[in-house]
Amino acid sequence: MQNLNPKLLNESSSPFHAYLLLSNSSKYVFEQALQFASITSLSQESTLEHPDVRVIESENINTIGIENVRDILNKDNLSPVSGKYKIIIFPPYKSLTEEASNALLKTLEEPSESSIFILTSTGNFWSHAKDDSNMGIINTIKSRCRTIFIESEELANYDFSVEDFLNFADIKDFSSKADTSKINSLVNILRELTQPQTSSSKNMFNFQTLLKNIKEIQLDFEDSTASFTNKLLTRSLEYLVRSILSSDQIVKSQYRYCENLQIAIEDIQQGVRDAIVLNNLSVEVAKI
Repeated sequence: MQNLNPKLLNESSSPFHAYLLLSNSSKYVFEQALQFASITSLSQESTLEHPDVRVIESENINTIGIENVRDILNKDNLSPVSGKYKIIIFPPYKSLTEEASNALLKTLEEPSESSIFILTSTGNFWSHAKDDSNMGIINTIKSRCRTIFIESEELANYDFSVEDFLNFADIKDFSSKADTSKINSLVNILRELTQPQTSSSKNMFNFQTLLKNIKEIQLDFEDSTASFTNKLLTRSLEYLVRSILSSDQIVKSQYRYCENLQIAIEDIQQGVRDAIVLNNLSVEVAKI
C-alpha cells in the first residue's frame, strides 16, 4: 500500500466532518481515502473491512442513488463500533443522483461529531484536473466539505505497452480482468492512429477497428452496457492525445488533430453514439 499523502496525514489528528478529495487518478484517490479513514478512525494502515469504515455501494454501475445513501444514514448507526469515528466513503467511480445529493446534504448541514464523510472525485486530462474533478458534485455539498487535491505520482510513459495503458486507463478492476492479448491489439491500433490519414475512409476504418476491439474487450466483463465501452473508448482516445502531445517535435497539424480528438471525447461523454462520433472525427481529421 502507498504511503498516506502528506496533506491527508496532516488532517488525521484533527479531522473535519466532511472531505472532498480530488485527484487525477480514481484508483489513487480511493486507496488514499481508505488509508486516511483507517488511520484516522482505527490508528492503523488497513481497514480490514472494519465496520467503522464503510464504502457506499450500489447496483447501478454509474450512480449512487437515494436508497444507497439512506441505507447508511438511516439503517446504519453513524456512531462508531470501536474506532474513533464512523467514516463513510463515496467512491470516485460513481456519481450521486440529485436525490442522493439532497439526502446527503441534509446530514452535512447538521454534522455528527462521531462520523466523517469522504467524497472522492477525479478529473479529465485535458484541462486542469482540480477544476474538472468538481463536476458532478453540487455546490452546496462542496461548500460543506474540506476540499483537498491529491495528485498521483504514477505517470504514464505513453510507450504503447500493455502495462502503461492499463495504468493510464484507471478503470476499476480493468487490470485484473482484461485479456492481455486484446489490450495489446488495442494499443497497437492506437499507435497506428498517432498519424492520421488524409483519406476519411482510411481514418474511418482505423477508428472503427478501434471501436470493434474495445467491444471485444467488453465481452470479458460482466458490464455489457454502453457506459463501459464509452469509458474505455474515451480513455483510449485520451491516451492517444497524451502520447502525441508528449512528443518532443509536435507540429501544428498534430495539435489540430488532438483538438479534434478532444471534441470527439466530449461528444461521447455527452451521450452521442460512439460510431457517429468516430465517423465525424474521421471526416474532420482528413481535412487537417
